[in-house]
Amino acid sequence: MRIKKLSYEDFLLSLRLSPRLSIEIILEHSQKGILLIRRTKTPFENKWHLPGGFLLKGESIKHCLERLSKDELGQPVKVKKGEFLGLFENVNGDPRGHLLHHVSRFKMKDPKKWTLSSQKKENVFFKRLPQNIIPYQKDFLNKLGYK
Repeated sequence: MRIKKLSYEDFLLSLRLSPRLSIEIILEHSQKGILLIRRTKTPFENKWHLPGGFLLKGESIKHCLERLSKDELGQPVKVKKGEFLGLFENVNGDPRGHLLHHVSRFKMKDPKKWTLSSQKKENVFFKRLPQNIIPYQKDFLNKLGYK
């Protein structure tokens, strides 16, 4: 099966019709904290968020983690070194629809290699969660012990 993204219109329709799986990536450095990206599009424009995105039809979670980290951070994570932290339901927190968040954490040794993005997005390490973070991500990050 060929894996491809939906058109934006079909993507929005899919969110209205059923829940979608969002893959969230926590890149954590013991001294610097976690890496967040400033969102450049709606919804939640200019808010900080975790790298991630949506699982595509026919795509494995492993491939999705690699694709999303490469797209958003310029290089793929090493999935074998990751840790699945949980699945968090978000029924009403995103105006696009009902989301399920698959959250994985990757601990890193060299944070410098993760601060350059292939899409020139602003990304910063935070020891404490910023005020201007997507609310539903703040909720599940708090549940995971991030403050």
